[in-house]
Amino acid sequence: MNERWEKARRFSHIGMSSSNNFTYAFQYLSAYEVLYKSNQPVDTIALPMLYLMRHYLELALKYNVAYLSDFSGSMNMAGNSGNSSHSLSKLSNAFHDHWVNTKAKYNINVDDRELVSDFNELIHKLEEIVQFAISFRFSHNREQAKNFKWTDTIDIHALNKLFENAKILLNHTIDVFEDCTGLMDNRVTKEELLAQNQRKKTET
Repeated sequence: MNERWEKARRFSHIGMSSSNNFTYAFQYLSAYEVLYKSNQPVDTIALPMLYLMRHYLELALKYNVAYLSDFSGSMNMAGNSGNSSHSLSKLSNAFHDHWVNTKAKYNINVDDRELVSDFNELIHKLEEIVQFAISFRFSHNREQAKNFKWTDTIDIHALNKLFENAKILLNHTIDVFEDCTGLMDNRVTKEELLAQNQRKKTET
């Protein structure tokens, strides 16, 4: 094997690839996709695969909320990077609050209804299965009761179809915001954007 490929397989520059929750989220997403696309029988990988999906969602939601909170004016900080909340429903509600407010404040006109609908359905389904991912990590709860009944089944293919749109929403919301406001191509700075919004508030 080529020496460079061998080094790439053996050594991780973990300090360079762990700068924020978004880089963490993408690693969990990549690991999920490797498992989902593999030829392994699904029952041999379902639990770690679903945990990877869920943890990606948690990290991506926290990152989006932390970013958008500077612009939205919303006080819903359930998903701030310093917050310990692991509830996907609380985090997704915070994300919606910040994104809806940000779109209104900065006149962002984008049709994300289908993405949001699939995202909401995915969160609902995952919360029905397990609230805090414990059942994906451990076989029994603290009372030593089995987390899943013998007859429990999960349609992972159906979840993945919803997940495809959820990924688009969470991976590119910030891109859409920065493109629409001019941050992406440096037509405006963050400070100028915030100042513009402050002027609008004082004028109304």
